[in-house]
Amino acid sequence: MEATELPGDAGGQAAGAGQTGEDRGGGPAAVDPAAETDARRPLRRAVAVAIGSRLLVFAVAFASAALIGIGGLPVGWRFPVKAEVFTGWLGSLLNPWAHWDGVWYIKIATSGYADGDGSTAFFPLFPTLLRYVGVLLEGNMLLTGVLISLLCFAGSVWLLWRLVRQDFDDELASRAVIYLSLGPLSFFLQAVYTESLFLLLALACFVFAREGRWRLAGVMGLLATLTRSTGVLLLIPMAYYYYGRRGWKLRNTDSHVANLLMVVEGLLVWMTYLALAFGKPLAFSSAQSQWERGLAAPNYTVTKAVVSTVVGLRNVVSAEYYRWLWEAPRPGSEYSNFATNLLNLLFFVAAVLLLWYGARRLPGAYSWFALASLAYPLFFPSKYVPLMSYPRFTLTVFPLYVALALYTRDRPRAHKVVVVLGVLLLVVLTAKFAVFSWVA
Repeated sequence: MEATELPGDAGGQAAGAGQTGEDRGGGPAAVDPAAETDARRPLRRAVAVAIGSRLLVFAVAFASAALIGIGGLPVGWRFPVKAEVFTGWLGSLLNPWAHWDGVWYIKIATSGYADGDGSTAFFPLFPTLLRYVGVLLEGNMLLTGVLISLLCFAGSVWLLWRLVRQDFDDELASRAVIYLSLGPLSFFLQAVYTESLFLLLALACFVFAREGRWRLAGVMGLLATLTRSTGVLLLIPMAYYYYGRRGWKLRNTDSHVANLLMVVEGLLVWMTYLALAFGKPLAFSSAQSQWERGLAAPNYTVTKAVVSTVVGLRNVVSAEYYRWLWEAPRPGSEYSNFATNLLNLLFFVAAVLLLWYGARRLPGAYSWFALASLAYPLFFPSKYVPLMSYPRFTLTVFPLYVALALYTRDRPRAHKVVVVLGVLLLVVLTAKFAVFSWVA
């Protein structure tokens, strides 16, 4: 029989046993309405910010698409037609949420995978949900994708609150949810992207593993791996919780360890499909060449990112840059990539600092998962933008929000700065994404 409480939980319950109002002879304990309201305030605050943040990004994207519009992009970047379903004001409200990777997921949901077109780089769970849940919405893949992401975001808010309040307290849990909701890249959590779905599954895996519910944790890990390749990293926190309950002794391994392997089975399922369909079990890896990604050591990736940013900065302040202002930028040039490289590098530095700060303050499962998640993309740099999409990859590394909440707990000014800066960047980057300009 699986344990359902962490060591110490039962002791806490035992300590409170026999301490009700009736046991003290005072009759049923009276409930203080004011105290109850105060206890619920952190949760209400977190929910209000989460809802408000979604309304904000919808409004910003709508205004940007309606007032600025989408520039002259190649037709191939905006296929298939089901990625831009609506017209008029409704199109400005909803169409932006299927940009960039959203186009790929809708294409896969409607037409399936193909060999050699890059589609196999996108893992199957999200487009599968799009396809079959979309039946309920008459095949409207755009609306289906947005609704799936919003529902997964709501579930993620609840699970993040539940997990953090168990390890810390309500105030810290509330602040972690606020930072997630107001993060500069949090608009992806309602786009036709995998971020919300993956975050939901990762948090569910953490919650179940922490409670010792190994089968459910394994299923969540398997589904997360079918969503993104980084899902395999959930094996790390699962193993941490598993052996932590067993005194860190291998001899205490039992049959429940098989549930940990379900995380890897998700990858095997995807590889089996690719082998049967195309004869290429590693097609998801080879497809990365379309984005000019290759295998490299993390130190090489970071060094190249720094060099690319410095070279780009030098060109920006040079006379040559001002001539470029009225010339078309060369594809892959330092000019066109400087802003992206700078943004990526800033996010990388911020993530590393939060990882360092949380190393001795977060539960071990949090820190090890965060370390693995931040290191993983460094093995696959892109040619001209070494840290391509790195800011978006950090979005689902939820321990970073907890570490930031710990840092600002007793620093109200720092908290205000984080919130204001987060909102400003969220507005700017949402607008950029809405007009089909690359963000991450």
